[in-house]
Amino acid sequence: MPMRHAQRQHIISSIERLLYQLYTISFFLSPFLLPFLCRTIFQFQFARPRDIDPRLSLRFWFILILLFNLSSIWAHAFQGPTMGRSVILDFVGTARPPTKLQLLSIDFAIVVLNMVLTTIAYETSVQAAMPADTPDPLLPLPPSMPATPILFDEDAPKTDLQIEPQYIIDLHLRHIIHRLRNPAPPPAERDASAEDLLPLPNTTPFQLSNSLRLLMQIRARVRTRAQNETETRRGQGGEAGDNRTIPGGLDST
Repeated sequence: MPMRHAQRQHIISSIERLLYQLYTISFFLSPFLLPFLCRTIFQFQFARPRDIDPRLSLRFWFILILLFNLSSIWAHAFQGPTMGRSVILDFVGTARPPTKLQLLSIDFAIVVLNMVLTTIAYETSVQAAMPADTPDPLLPLPPSMPATPILFDEDAPKTDLQIEPQYIIDLHLRHIIHRLRNPAPPPAERDASAEDLLPLPNTTPFQLSNSLRLLMQIRARVRTRAQNETETRRGQGGEAGDNRTIPGGLDST
């Protein structure tokens, strides 16, 4: 599970870098500065939607993607490419101005990739917050009756004995539609317990971070272990003192 989570994070970062490149290409072909700035500034939130606010559904992020790209799609569809001056110098240029179809193709590719990116990041975060026995929505369902070939059967082909590689992501359109219709439940609020509070003489309601609580638990375990070792040594020392022989004394029989 940690390896698959790291691989998915790598896929998310790769798609995000690809989107930045598409933004730059779209700006070079048709230099609209305001849509370019809006896209590049607010792109980071689509790669981590539940980190921004875990209560927002996937439907909200899809609407936000459409709103951020609506101005570019509208301008490219009805005005065409802009041939004015740009802030960024393009020394290469193009032999002929781009067509509306090229610009709209880039815009729709940006929208689709953003939706795929947001879905993967959203489902990865949901899966990380769920218990370990929860089925992963980004993986295919296991077969109901898996075929178990006989290992020592000479007639069985070698291809049947090979282990198929595990999928990292298996995303289908029906899953996206299901998630849009049925949003994921919001994360359960944790009740403040004795472990979450600072053990000071005066009771304080402030909650601690996970790392600080972990350090406090480790210190408590070390303190308890040291007390147990001290009591054990004292008990052994008392038994040894009772068995000592005093010089000049008489042994009791």
